[in-house]
Amino acid sequence: MSMKSGKQDGGELWRKWHQTRQEHLTRISGHFPRDLCARELELTVFCRYAELLLRNQRVSRFLSRNHAPELRALQNWVDRFEAKVAK
Repeated sequence: MSMKSGKQDGGELWRKWHQTRQEHLTRISGHFPRDLCARELELTVFCRYAELLLRNQRVSRFLSRNHAPELRALQNWVDRFEAKVAK
């Protein structure tokens, strides 16, 4: 199977990349309305990723040992985000 350039494949590679990216963002942040602004989407993705990091025991243990203030700040951000989303 040979590699094709973007011009040769008619943009198929770009369409697949964009679709995969959108599916990944949707999976991380949940379904979002079409008119959601970019900053809200970025915040949602950031907070969902931070939740995943905080659920990881190895990451949490490392942060609590070496970066306790940053861990508290990150947890505070996630808690504030969840409080806003829950409304």
